[in-house]
Amino acid sequence: MKTRILMTGSTGFTGKCLVRMLEDSSYEIWHLVRNKKGFKNEFVWDFISPLPEEMPSCDIVIHLAAHVNFGQNLEIIQYNVNTVSTIKLAAYSRDHKAYFIFASMVGVHGSQYAVIDESTPINPENHYAVSKYLSEEVIKTCLQNYSILRICGIYGLDGPKHLGLNRAISNAVHKKNVPVLMGLGKAKRNYICVQDVARWILYLVNNYEAVSRSTKTGIKEIIYLAGSETMTVEEYLELITETILGGMELERKDGPESQDLVVRASHAPFPQLTFRQYLSTLTS
Repeated sequence: MKTRILMTGSTGFTGKCLVRMLEDSSYEIWHLVRNKKGFKNEFVWDFISPLPEEMPSCDIVIHLAAHVNFGQNLEIIQYNVNTVSTIKLAAYSRDHKAYFIFASMVGVHGSQYAVIDESTPINPENHYAVSKYLSEEVIKTCLQNYSILRICGIYGLDGPKHLGLNRAISNAVHKKNVPVLMGLGKAKRNYICVQDVARWILYLVNNYEAVSRSTKTGIKEIIYLAGSETMTVEEYLELITETILGGMELERKDGPESQDLVVRASHAPFPQLTFRQYLSTLTS
């Protein structure tokens, strides 16, 4: 019998990549969507009401869906989608003894620390980060098997535009626009490729299947997902011009300088893509 996976965020940036990998691995996926998407197995859910009664029992829950807004104004919809939904799905996971994989963010630590790891204090600076941290606490309180993923910025073609690197990649590929560097760009980052995030989640699913379900020991872990290489913002943008635009010069403008924000990632179970390797896939 195929392992059943209940998944949210299937049409999101990471979700689309992960769905392809899970389907290639012959998992049976049931999708929770806010509007009909045309999946073979899907249930429409508003992320607030009780879960659909006709949903089957699933072995694994992957919760990727989120309402993203980094502003300071309170939006109830953000807590509904990010926190209330997690409460409902955690209850479902507890009742069905399902393994829960939750996409959180390193932003629960705030942005004032140059280096972030498991010892960094929790200090969310906006409602989005608060909603994610509250969700983490629900999961830790209710469940015996979970992996909470604190993820740094995810890059890739047509990725979320709140990450400036994604705008630079997409504009270079689609419009041949030269990236604009604001300030000196010496702040360090270690963003992670969308493919590596999906591969990491697939590994967790496979590992749970192969090992964890045969033991009585529960999985209770917080994993930090970040890239394996640390680069300055300037270096990221220069690689885009070199790889995508044939070595054109960056456009430079005066602007405020950012501080370093580097995440000490958990050990990746596979060789991660470098930024150059990822960009090369866009030109091959």
